[in-house]
Amino acid sequence: MGTATAPGGHTLTVNSRNLLRDGQPWLPISGEFHFARCPETEWQDELLKMKAGGVSIVATYIFWIHHEEVEGQWDWSGRRNLRAFLESCRKADLNVLLRIGPWCHGEVRNGGFPDWLQKKGDAHEFELRRDNPGYLGYVKKLYEQISQQMNGLQWKDGGPVIAIQLENEYSGPNQHLMTLKQMAREAGMDLPLYTCTGWGGGDAAPYGEILPFSGAYADGFWDRSTKAMLGGYPGVFRFFSPRNRNAAAMGAVGAAAAGAAPKSASAYPVFTCELGGGMTPSYHRRVFMFPQDTESLALCRLGSGANLLGFYMYHGGENPDGKLTYLNETQATNYWNDLPVKNYDFQAPIGEFGQERQHYHWLRLLGLFLQEFGPGLAGMTPRMPAVSGPLNWAMRSDGQSGYLFVSNYQRLLPQPKLENVQFQIELAGGGLETHRWLGRRVLERRGSSNN
Repeated sequence: MGTATAPGGHTLTVNSRNLLRDGQPWLPISGEFHFARCPETEWQDELLKMKAGGVSIVATYIFWIHHEEVEGQWDWSGRRNLRAFLESCRKADLNVLLRIGPWCHGEVRNGGFPDWLQKKGDAHEFELRRDNPGYLGYVKKLYEQISQQMNGLQWKDGGPVIAIQLENEYSGPNQHLMTLKQMAREAGMDLPLYTCTGWGGGDAAPYGEILPFSGAYADGFWDRSTKAMLGGYPGVFRFFSPRNRNAAAMGAVGAAAAGAAPKSASAYPVFTCELGGGMTPSYHRRVFMFPQDTESLALCRLGSGANLLGFYMYHGGENPDGKLTYLNETQATNYWNDLPVKNYDFQAPIGEFGQERQHYHWLRLLGLFLQEFGPGLAGMTPRMPAVSGPLNWAMRSDGQSGYLFVSNYQRLLPQPKLENVQFQIELAGGGLETHRWLGRRVLERRGSSNN
């Protein structure tokens, strides 16, 4: 990791369990908000709305095609003005995780690659998303541009930027991620945290160099069927050990790392960057989301041991106008999905036009809970039954005290009403009993009991 100390002596570090601010455990909420998908005149109000909802880290993609649609012509103006957005985050006292690509996805044309770069790859001038001089020469220019935008706004400068994500959904050789990290550092990006997401197909990156982030969605527009709840989606509404299950496939440390003792996946904290705050529709699959989907998904991941809850999207938006083409992902460019030209509302807690939805208010309660109790919760080990029963539950405890998490929700599948349920909890300091469960709605809304 990079420089951890800010002016005034404040520190941001990480151990195998959690983040630490000034040496104290920190369990934050991250919310995805794409600055170029929102008019710059609305940034400040929307950022304050996110902060009021419990968000303390704003995550945002930097889509290459938004800034160099025409080769050599860089555009950092208006809603594309990254520096102004970072200043707005600083004004709102919010931290920032920059997802710098070069490939991002985010349902953007070519995954964020400009057409001119995509055409070079398609013509086999060089292979995209791999270590080769032709491709990396262009990446170097991108990273230098991003670094100029964030100059003086990094954590070490007293600024809001605390982390960067390298690439996205990456499954190739992890040496490429290490190359990108070195290039980012050479461009001047010196951050306390370097992160990645991936699909688990690559080899293991050297231990401690890049933090793996994971994700989970209640449903997905990308499936090639109109049937409900395909594949493993129901599993995200159960408590399970994230170290033993590859939820949504993202965040693998590398295939070799799973059994590479002692520096294995268990040596990393469980951080998420893409818990589904909703879902966008595609032309082939138009998913409708319910507020309880996000509520229960978040509860299950927190009870399962996550020590950073990152929601994608937290704030919806709309694609900016392109100079040459529309900027939405489309099958016409040989990508997998057809997405709306403009809309990227995502059915998020805060919608495209700033509307506050029901799950925004529940996540706000979760944020208040974590502000008060997160430092203690962060050090607690998750425990859950070895065999799933009719009642879905987990406990996080340090042996002396703990928190009980209970969920009786499954998307699109009504759950049986359970009455007169009581938990008996044995801890080193003695036994505890919960009061009788008062009903499904109480637990669905409140989510957890402090024991």
